[in-house]
Amino acid sequence: MERFGDGNPNIMLIGNSRLFYNGLLGNALKTRELGAFTIYAAPQGVFKLSIDDGPWMERQIAALPPYTPHRLSSEADMITTILIEPETVSNGEMLGLQHLINETRDAETVVRNIREAKKWLEKSHDNSGFRTGDFDELLLNRTLEKRSLDGRVARVLCSFRNKEDDLNLSASSCARSVDLSTSRFLHLFTEETGLRFRSYRMWKRARTFLAYANTDSSLTYLALDLGYPDSTHFSHSIRRIYGLKPTSIFEGSRNMAIFAGDKYAKATAVR
Repeated sequence: MERFGDGNPNIMLIGNSRLFYNGLLGNALKTRELGAFTIYAAPQGVFKLSIDDGPWMERQIAALPPYTPHRLSSEADMITTILIEPETVSNGEMLGLQHLINETRDAETVVRNIREAKKWLEKSHDNSGFRTGDFDELLLNRTLEKRSLDGRVARVLCSFRNKEDDLNLSASSCARSVDLSTSRFLHLFTEETGLRFRSYRMWKRARTFLAYANTDSSLTYLALDLGYPDSTHFSHSIRRIYGLKPTSIFEGSRNMAIFAGDKYAKATAVR
């Protein structure tokens, strides 16, 4: 990765299984519910976190399981975020990382490492093509254990990474592709990943949207190309997941530098 100048503090690295974001937090009063294992770190000082409408807590760093309703507040309106797709790491790894960050003094070491890595990334001229292992080592200073999956579920997950034609995949089409009934496939999918298929698909659409956050794409076309039935459904889904309107995310990401990871493919139909 080539280095330069003082760098851009607004940066996103997006890959198939990992995402790093450092930038504006946005409206802190709205509930968000991300489909990834989420690590928040304050770029400096602390941020405030409320989980499932509970009391506000001041934290330097926090880890949340997937689909945990929460709210954030930051005096500087900036936040550092690491998203780890739960189907790519073992349950034990996620539980261990959550315990380390939320309940031990070693969390101070983790947040310090993330802040140092953030500074390095800000000054890098080109972060594209990053690999998952390098991402984990740089930001978390560790290798995360992969989840062992049934081959049929692994094939379906792989198809979700082919963003040219999969953003509206149905459970029935996925089931047929691996020679299972729809009901058996849905049961196996949840059993193997710990996730509900419908929620997983909704999250993947919303996550893919982030790759276009700094573009001038039409939101109407973008919604359709990402598999949403219409712009109203698109806006509602994005607000539910990120606590922000799509237009607000676009406005706050104009100066965002976005880098795609190794083998990360955008939806080519997006206009």
